[in-house]
Amino acid sequence: MSAMEQHDILIVDDDYAIRTLLSRTLERAGLRCGVAVDGVAATEQIEHTDYALVLLDLMMPRLDGIGFVDSLRDRQKRGGARPVVLFMTASPDRKDLTSTGDMVQAVLPKPFDLHGVVELCHDCVAALRESRSAGATGATHALSFARRALP
Repeated sequence: MSAMEQHDILIVDDDYAIRTLLSRTLERAGLRCGVAVDGVAATEQIEHTDYALVLLDLMMPRLDGIGFVDSLRDRQKRGGARPVVLFMTASPDRKDLTSTGDMVQAVLPKPFDLHGVVELCHDCVAALRESRSAGATGATHALSFARRALP
């Protein structure tokens, strides 16, 4: 089996404008991005590409954000890498977000400050890659960083 391709961020949102704005802005900031239109496409992509961070819309057709997080949890149980997951939603007070447990590190309310998101993504990716290159198991350092960095 060949090594997985590495990208920094997977942007999962059914809104073309948001996907495009985030991916172009993050790529200009030096981050490698992949995009997916929903949780089904994201699940397929994450099987062959190692992402440090997933920016995940909550409400999408076919497979929503919570369903994608469930698939990430199953993948992690099978030995897959765990990315940092940040939800993006216009409804940050939804009660069903508690079902994600510790798989989601933060919720970014829409609309969001684009420059703040870029800075946060850059810092989270750097922290995760650093912890992995130092031989740390999992994403503990980056996960705790993401929790501290967000309001």
